[in-house]
Amino acid sequence: MPLSSGTRLGPYEVVAQIGAGGMGEVYKARDTRLDRTVAIKVLPAALAVDPDFRERFDREAPAISQLTHPHICTLYDVGEDHGTAFLVMELLGGETLADRLTKGALPIDEALTIAIQIADALDAAHRRGIVHRDLKPGNVMLTKGGAKLLDFGLAKAGGSAIAGGGLSMLPTTPPNLTAKGTILGTFQYMAPEQLEGRDADARTDLFALGVMLYEMLTGRRAFEAKSQATLIAAIIGSDPPPVTQLQPNAPASLNRIVATCLAKDPDDRWQSARDLMRELRWVADGGAPIDSTASNAAHASPRSRWSRAMPWMVAGILGAALIAVSERHFRETPVEAPAIRLSIVPPDKTRLFRTPPAVSPDGRQIVFAATSGEGKSQLWLRPLDSLTARPMAGTDGAIYPFWSPDNTSIGFFAAGKLQRMNVAGGPATPLADAPAGRGGTWSPNGVIVFAPSIYSGLHQVAASGGDVRPATRFASGTPTQKFPCFLPDGRHFLYLSGAGGRDQQSIRLGSLDSLDDSRTLLTSADGSAMYGQGQLWFVRGTTLVARPFDDRRFAFTGEEVPAAERILRANPLQSWVFSVSTNGVLAYASAGANLQTLTWVNRAGQPLGTLGEPSEIGGVHISPDRRTVATGIRDASGDGDIWLYDIARGLRTRFTSDPSNHSNPLWSSDGRVIIFDSNRKGRFDLYRKPADGSGAEELLYADNLLKIAESLSPDGAYLAYSATSDPKTGNDIWILPGPLGPLGSKPYPFMRTEHNEGSPQFSPDGHWLAYASNESGKNEIYVTPFPGPGGRRQISTAGGDSPRWQSDGRELFYRAADQRLMAAAVNAKPGTLDVVKVETLFGPLTGDYDISPDGQRFLTPVPVATEVVTPLTVVQNWTAAIKSGK
Repeated sequence: MPLSSGTRLGPYEVVAQIGAGGMGEVYKARDTRLDRTVAIKVLPAALAVDPDFRERFDREAPAISQLTHPHICTLYDVGEDHGTAFLVMELLGGETLADRLTKGALPIDEALTIAIQIADALDAAHRRGIVHRDLKPGNVMLTKGGAKLLDFGLAKAGGSAIAGGGLSMLPTTPPNLTAKGTILGTFQYMAPEQLEGRDADARTDLFALGVMLYEMLTGRRAFEAKSQATLIAAIIGSDPPPVTQLQPNAPASLNRIVATCLAKDPDDRWQSARDLMRELRWVADGGAPIDSTASNAAHASPRSRWSRAMPWMVAGILGAALIAVSERHFRETPVEAPAIRLSIVPPDKTRLFRTPPAVSPDGRQIVFAATSGEGKSQLWLRPLDSLTARPMAGTDGAIYPFWSPDNTSIGFFAAGKLQRMNVAGGPATPLADAPAGRGGTWSPNGVIVFAPSIYSGLHQVAASGGDVRPATRFASGTPTQKFPCFLPDGRHFLYLSGAGGRDQQSIRLGSLDSLDDSRTLLTSADGSAMYGQGQLWFVRGTTLVARPFDDRRFAFTGEEVPAAERILRANPLQSWVFSVSTNGVLAYASAGANLQTLTWVNRAGQPLGTLGEPSEIGGVHISPDRRTVATGIRDASGDGDIWLYDIARGLRTRFTSDPSNHSNPLWSSDGRVIIFDSNRKGRFDLYRKPADGSGAEELLYADNLLKIAESLSPDGAYLAYSATSDPKTGNDIWILPGPLGPLGSKPYPFMRTEHNEGSPQFSPDGHWLAYASNESGKNEIYVTPFPGPGGRRQISTAGGDSPRWQSDGRELFYRAADQRLMAAAVNAKPGTLDVVKVETLFGPLTGDYDISPDGQRFLTPVPVATEVVTPLTVVQNWTAAIKSGK
């Protein structure tokens, strides 16, 4: 019985039914957590209760969900609600290829475009070991953004095409063909090995694609018959007429391409989707056609083909030899330079800092950030013809470097300013305020476009300094704008619009000529983009792709090509650790080496034990009963979730699960609630959830500011959080009353000045608030009465951040500028607080930390001893690497 509107499947609310078939029903639904529209496929009861099917489905579905590709419909989620098993997918608009084919053959260029896009999608899946095995026109959706391949959620890596195979045929198998041991699928598009019950592999999909291409070009199915038996016999034992016999306008080379797809023996077909895609692109780009004799030869026996071709081959060889001899003294045949790869390892006793590097426009130098063992980060300059890099003095704490067009200077963000520096040496020159800089770009006309903070839009300033003006139109509450990149004309630029959550970010086109020109949508993306060598470079999932782009028409001219896998996400997020020069030299870092282990250390920094497995760890907060640790853990894609560690057993359980970032968990004083921040709606908002996982996550407070959950007062009456407001006030401290009570409370600013204030921490008695501020020119720790009024007291003298109170309020710990952990003994009385002494404990302390009740032990993430140093990979002549498939 179909589901009615309003039915809930977990967090999904059914809106309407949009399709049905023998293998399930499809509904339009709303994800109530993310407020987005999705498609839900409800699995048939016969399969849902099959233990073999469910075991394999539960094992394979997570792998399928990792298929992120512009021409593959995304599988968001799988679930079960009161016995109803379901898949949650991207909701697509348009029509299926099957519906389009009812109108007849497609134009040749359109058919080629669709086939190329499908081949590209298959290549991405096959490289992950996933075979579709039910490829047909009904599983291809034609959308405004191109073809989308559906129902990968039921593919399988290997195995025979019978019902016992489970997932591979679930979406579309007719209801009368579901008994175990029978052949599954739509016969017209099945390869001979499937019909014979043999194992299917990637070449099976290429057979089906060949059948589809034939139908798109000719308007007729490649194999037709009056019964299933005769249809099977035709697929196994006969060949369809050549394409050009039915479509004379088609290039003759398509006869060979299609015939190779339809070879009965998989070994005679194209051996990879990438090979087929290249052939199709060659034809689409105007590749020379093959004459009819050659095309008909594709259907002849091997012996007849060789016997007819031999005289021409001999003549060709002799002719080529004569031409080579005659021209040898006049010119050499040009040979394409091979791709050259090299690794740049961070200097000794440093590690790569997670901010994008910058390759100079001429591709000869690279600037990157590295952090020392003491936690000090700065920029380093490495000429690619040198074996060493040199530090750039005056760039402490610098992020997001970018080059001047003449390769002589760099811009960067440090100390709340946009700055520039000559790479030959000399002091840095501040150009503009940028309290939370998010990328800049330098035009040949001497204009720098930059993002001064998260929520202020893009601005422009002369490279020599001067007035700062808007570069885009921006209003409070609109999507964020950041990471600009000029195009060659020096007037137009790319930028990233959106904040954090997947499917909420896009690359747009801006212009210095008019603020209203900054509206053109180019493509969706998972972070920042760059332009180089006629390509737009950006990330899909965690794969860096390059897509041909006409910088005069501002339009794409080709399809995306993968350039590098598992790109390291930068921190702050929404950008990735890669850069490309004007002439196409590529530099990037791969994810997977920044592992840490939660470690107990004493006041001397000596390890006392570890908790859990190595991970990429964020905030650390021990529960009030000292039995559980809440911490953020980031996966390879850069998304983070909150996990709970059982201290006694060392086991961890997931607390949040969503394709976005969750961080900074805070326990209520009774241990019953955890408050955290998340960017699931595109910006970091505040949430709460019962610590035992028994209830749903609740949105505590949302606005258009970037918020970081910092500290709960002991009585639970107040939540102190940091928020980035605007370029004038930078980072501020806000207070949300009643975070554990009824929803709806409104926050108020507690400390909002022209300086940056953050890291607020309530004292154990709730009467004091420790915080960090850069009012002196660098971050120092201060304490002020709460809720006030009253004067503040400076605690640190050599820099400080991340204050934490001991449980009895007699010590205040903080991290000094040199990353050493400091302990300030304090004597707090009503209205006054005195510093008794300050001592150095240990260092470096590079991550978050929490404290045992007696102040004698500290829990903090420590890099694993066997950590692999993350290098930068540099690729010169990357086009050769793409062509070779390496």
